[in-house]
Amino acid sequence: MQQEMLEREEIANRKKHWVRAVTACSSRCIFCLDMDTPRNVFLEVDDVKAELARGREELDADKVIISGGEATLHPKFPEMITYARSIGYERVQTVTNGWKFADKDFYRRCMKAGLGEITFSLHGHTAQLHDRLTRHPGSFKRLLKGMIRAVRDPYGPIVNVDVVINKQNVPYLDKIIALCSSLGVYEFDLLHVIPQSEAFRQRDQLFYDVLEHKEVLHKVFRLNQHPRFVIWTNRFPISYLEGLEDLIQDPHKMLDEVNGRRYQVRRYIDTGNTLDCRQPERCKHCFIESFCTTMERTIETQNQNKLDVWYGSVDKGIPFGASRRGLTVQDASQIPDGIPLEIRSDAAFPLCKPEQDIRWIAKTAAQLSSWLENLPANQSMEIELNRETAAWMLQNKVLIQNKSEQLTIHQPSYEKMKQAVENDVENPRSFFDSLDQPIRSSGLPICLLGPAKWTKKNTRLYEHMFKEGRLQSDRLAKNHIEEHYFGKSERCRDCVYTTRCDGLHINMIRAQGLALLNPQSEQTQPLPPQKIRILNGAKPQVAAPSLPGFAPPKEPPRDPLAILAEEREKQKEERRALRMAKRDQ
Repeated sequence: MQQEMLEREEIANRKKHWVRAVTACSSRCIFCLDMDTPRNVFLEVDDVKAELARGREELDADKVIISGGEATLHPKFPEMITYARSIGYERVQTVTNGWKFADKDFYRRCMKAGLGEITFSLHGHTAQLHDRLTRHPGSFKRLLKGMIRAVRDPYGPIVNVDVVINKQNVPYLDKIIALCSSLGVYEFDLLHVIPQSEAFRQRDQLFYDVLEHKEVLHKVFRLNQHPRFVIWTNRFPISYLEGLEDLIQDPHKMLDEVNGRRYQVRRYIDTGNTLDCRQPERCKHCFIESFCTTMERTIETQNQNKLDVWYGSVDKGIPFGASRRGLTVQDASQIPDGIPLEIRSDAAFPLCKPEQDIRWIAKTAAQLSSWLENLPANQSMEIELNRETAAWMLQNKVLIQNKSEQLTIHQPSYEKMKQAVENDVENPRSFFDSLDQPIRSSGLPICLLGPAKWTKKNTRLYEHMFKEGRLQSDRLAKNHIEEHYFGKSERCRDCVYTTRCDGLHINMIRAQGLALLNPQSEQTQPLPPQKIRILNGAKPQVAAPSLPGFAPPKEPPRDPLAILAEEREKQKEERRALRMAKRDQ
């Protein structure tokens, strides 16, 4: 199973780029996430081509998804495909309601242009259900016609189906899958309805209790174990996938989600004006709530000068109240005098500067062997828990005990599941039970610590996350995946620590499963501080100061679609005023 998951991770992490061609759409889906964007906008071909080129030049993407709205409505859609292929994209994909592909000539033009993958959006197993959800009579019939044509074409594209799971279609999800498989489609992207735009306005008709429909959901999800089927989940809550962790969406999807809101995120970072969607009733249903919480906590750390370690230059001062400067070095000669430090290295050189306040990060057995016995009394060490260091510590329990007041065992997190599989101790609770010492530990929930004592993990910021002195949304999103993307089991809701625990890092969950978590019915350790999240009432932050030596932020760039919406509204007002003036003459 792990090997299959690692193969899926490679597929999911293929560099791809989303490019919007239109906001127009022939459907009016009840769960549409784009209903609040200016409708019926057809982007200029040159602008679309420029964005296609940016994906190749800046992002090194080899796959592009030309989307909308309904991208096939753009009169130059085939031309966009041809251009994308000409500049080096190996595959061009579109996500479609299928209406246009019912037209044989249109389908052939797209194939000739080089369209390599079509994702049909099918939301019901009958015309009555699908057409009701899309609010587009006849859409079911035309979608099936286009899909059958593509499936039967021996030289045709990859064909798959996405389904937005909601209250109206979740009872019939297995029937939707059965219909598609009867037509020769076996790959599915199952999207959990989220509280954006029209979907939030229609939430009474769309939001559903996952546990109430767990049987049919898991029936369909388990098809991923069948050699013919490929099932992906999209924005589906982690907590409900216990036993099906192979279907947890790749964490890097968060980068796409944040990129789609990059203008709002930039605005919040630079002005303190929150995302338009920020409402407690929405946030508790939202896939990106965990990112928004990381953003909130990061800005709070900056505003309240609560940073522990700054990894970056200090010629203009250490920012945000950091008590240490972090450095990655190759040997002792690179360690400066004076200020408190946190030192990382791949080497195991002899410890130095015994008079200086240094925290050493040990991540190998060689470093522990070289450093621990000689650790000066005024210095400390954070031991990264991995298979190598765990084995060493179990073989040197006495030394660990003698130095325990200077030590913290930290469970690191990783950007990719592959790293977690290679490094993480299997079942950390077993390790701590075997070590059998009340040593401080961070990065894990209390239920996995046994005799060890929970302590908060250090907050760290890195210079590469900033540009011109300001935190960057894409780099913050990547840092969220690397260090702050945690999840819990549905069972954890009954744990005495539930409001004070973020759970396990996403890639440890994917590698070892939610079953690791053991909700506690009784308090066995002092209560950690409350974990305030966006979904349970975290207050918006004011904009954080810039890094020392940099100017305050400029006015953030505005979303071109928002500008377009204002222009169109202004034009409507002008036309309305003109009509009234003529009427009054």
